[in-house]
Amino acid sequence: MSDKNRLLQRIHAYDFTILELGLFLDTHTDNARALSARQQAQAERAELVCEYEEKYGPYILTSDDVAGDRWSWVDHPWPWDYRRED
Repeated sequence: MSDKNRLLQRIHAYDFTILELGLFLDTHTDNARALSARQQAQAERAELVCEYEEKYGPYILTSDDVAGDRWSWVDHPWPWDYRRED
């Protein structure tokens, strides 16, 4: 597995954790431990997304991808330009 795919898997794991903790907090609104764990997961996910974007370009289209005074999303490879990495 490539480093890129490993990094994506880690981000996706945090996505799952954040979602699940959010669902738990819907019914346990005062659970400080769960809230703290969710905030920690969000912070760690943000760091991984920054790392991904530094290495491979924007993670998602809503990423802030402005270079100077122009939208630079189009400067990165398009989805069909990537080769499949197993």
